[in-house]
Amino acid sequence: MLKIEIPVNNIVRVYGPAALTVLKGSIDVLGKRYGVGDKLIVHKIRSYPVIAVEETVVEASLGVEARIEEACVDSEPVVKWIESVEKILEKSPSRVVVIGPVDSGKSSYSLLLANKALDKGYQVAIIDSDVGQADIGPPCFISLSLYREKAIWMRELEPNVMRFIGDIRPQYRVDKIVYEVRELIDYAFNKFEVNFVVIDTDGWVGDMYAIDYKARLIEAVKPDAVAVLGRDLHGVFKCFEKTGVSVYELEAPLQVRGRSRDVRRRLRSEQYRRFLEEAPVRRYSVDEIVLTNMPLFYGVEIDVGKVSSIIGGDVVYASRVADTLFIVTTQHPRNIQSDKLKNAFNVSRIRVYNPGFEKRLYVAVSDGLHDYPCLVESIDFKDRSIALRTKYSDKPLLVKFSKIRLTEDYLEQIIEYT
Repeated sequence: MLKIEIPVNNIVRVYGPAALTVLKGSIDVLGKRYGVGDKLIVHKIRSYPVIAVEETVVEASLGVEARIEEACVDSEPVVKWIESVEKILEKSPSRVVVIGPVDSGKSSYSLLLANKALDKGYQVAIIDSDVGQADIGPPCFISLSLYREKAIWMRELEPNVMRFIGDIRPQYRVDKIVYEVRELIDYAFNKFEVNFVVIDTDGWVGDMYAIDYKARLIEAVKPDAVAVLGRDLHGVFKCFEKTGVSVYELEAPLQVRGRSRDVRRRLRSEQYRRFLEEAPVRRYSVDEIVLTNMPLFYGVEIDVGKVSSIIGGDVVYASRVADTLFIVTTQHPRNIQSDKLKNAFNVSRIRVYNPGFEKRLYVAVSDGLHDYPCLVESIDFKDRSIALRTKYSDKPLLVKFSKIRLTEDYLEQIIEYT
């Protein structure tokens, strides 16, 4: 164990995996205070600026690759972060948007803002709109959490409302994300009676489409302030000051724990497990719920006997949507004479699914307001039922499909419905 003395107002940055116990004095981490006997846990992918509120001694246990570095007060970004947060809160804001690239500290800044707002008596909610690296809810979801106790990592929070976006890639669901963020803000104010909402965004900012998306989000949300992290984005959103929005351009931490693509995938796997691994299997009648985002279920059902007679094999389900015929059959697609089917049903395209295609598809059930994550176990086309692994216990109105299948290790595979 290491004992480290931190003079008052000095800052050290702690890189995990590490555990710090306060032996004397007190420290501040993102606006959360730790006193004598309190323990700060730093995950292996995280780093935090630790400010000594008074003359402090901490006992540190450091794991592999962990380290503690003294930070220069004049150059540590958290100092300017705190100043900006104080300025934001002085103006009695109702909503703030936080923007920045990947690993720029957006979530940490959002929590700093929320923690300081709690100190000033605000009723706070946080919206996590990062569908690819969701921390409050599962991947593919936008989540709202009522913020009642201080935290330093969003994974400590529980979602109060979740909305299914259906993709981990925001570029494919821009309109949906903007719409749902706006809906959750309204819900937070009207249902939960909060008076301050922090919107933490995803790290997609590297091209003009991403910038346009963030600009559209700002237009829709109408925030009082926008915090922009990272020098590369400085100047980009200053135009919104003409509309009365305060734009704060801030530095990202000089040294952060960058996360590789594989690490990000593993983090998503942990979130899938968190919401699905211990969930029971429940069965629902497909005649009593709506199956959406899956072309197979949009169309008018076709007599399977007629289709079977044409292809010479067992067909368990068939439907037609505009110019496309969808069939579920044991036949391999290469063995089906598509021309005969096209002529018989006057369509230009045939889409073939084999039984079992639905296994472990990642979906959401919805009661019309709240969405909840699920895995498809099976679809019985003859019994006309769908079995879902989910912690949702009521009867849903909809089942919303995504283009993701989860492996047994809860790693995602992006699929296309063909």
